[in-house]
Amino acid sequence: MDSNSISRWWYGIAVPIFFGMLLYGFALLFFLIGPSEPAASDSELLIKVLSLAATAVLAFVLYVMTAIYVISFVLDWWHLSKSDLVEWSPSGWYLTIPLVSLSNFTIPVIATPVVILGGGYYLHARSHAVGRPSSGWLD
Repeated sequence: MDSNSISRWWYGIAVPIFFGMLLYGFALLFFLIGPSEPAASDSELLIKVLSLAATAVLAFVLYVMTAIYVISFVLDWWHLSKSDLVEWSPSGWYLTIPLVSLSNFTIPVIATPVVILGGGYYLHARSHAVGRPSSGWLD
């Protein structure tokens, strides 16, 4: 990355947000089907088991990715606040988002919404100030 480029650390923020949204999607699917009711068919049982397994796997992945999220968030914030290419300098209050998301190691029920909503808010504010990132090979 040269001195004239904008930080790409936002990838480390966006990927855990995506996994967090998938986590909630599979958990919602599991609860909509009914975790306590007996399965009416083999396919319903398969969907129940797979959605529960996907929820557990995604929860573990999000747990592991919390460190990547926090480091990426702080580095992106630092790079944007020191950059002279962007007129927007993110305030220090944004750093409370990765600080609270560290509680994912102790209380994931509180931290997962912070990872998703707080990171999404930061990326939204960042995109308005810096512009949307180029997708490169999709353009």
